[in-house]
Amino acid sequence: MTARPPEIKIHTHHISLVEDPERIRSAHRGELIHLALYFLDHFTGRKGIERAVLQALSLQGGDGGGWEMEKDYLRPIFRALSLPQARPWFEEGGTNLREIEVVDARGELHRIDRLVIGQEAVDVIDYKVGHREEEHLVQVALYKGLVEAIFRRPTRGYLLYIDEPAVVAVP
Repeated sequence: MTARPPEIKIHTHHISLVEDPERIRSAHRGELIHLALYFLDHFTGRKGIERAVLQALSLQGGDGGGWEMEKDYLRPIFRALSLPQARPWFEEGGTNLREIEVVDARGELHRIDRLVIGQEAVDVIDYKVGHREEEHLVQVALYKGLVEAIFRRPTRGYLLYIDEPAVVAVP
């Protein structure tokens, strides 16, 4: 009997260029915001956010898709990171890991936006651009379980909604 090779599963967004070009544009904006937050180790103010957004734009090789830099990138990120609940995740000197990939027991790959390793717990933070959806809570709950199994420490989960801005704790 020969062993069956493992399956590879790839999850993609259900977006069609023909069906909804505005949704494509929004997805590109969300990707750029995620990339900018990846470059942002800690939050010291507007200049740091601007540098991170420019790095993200440079890496993507574009102009931001025709979005307005201040209105569509800098202001929403600044407002979200200024929330009292979000500030500790971006403090200088804190230990954080960004865009961490973990594999679950079924072999599926998951990318966690930010892990903040504190004295008492590990915080799992997922960024969202746009409106709230129930599946966001399910996604972060899954990430919490994976991280707790890896670190063997208490884990807390949060959603950071950039456009609202808001922080939502995930039970």
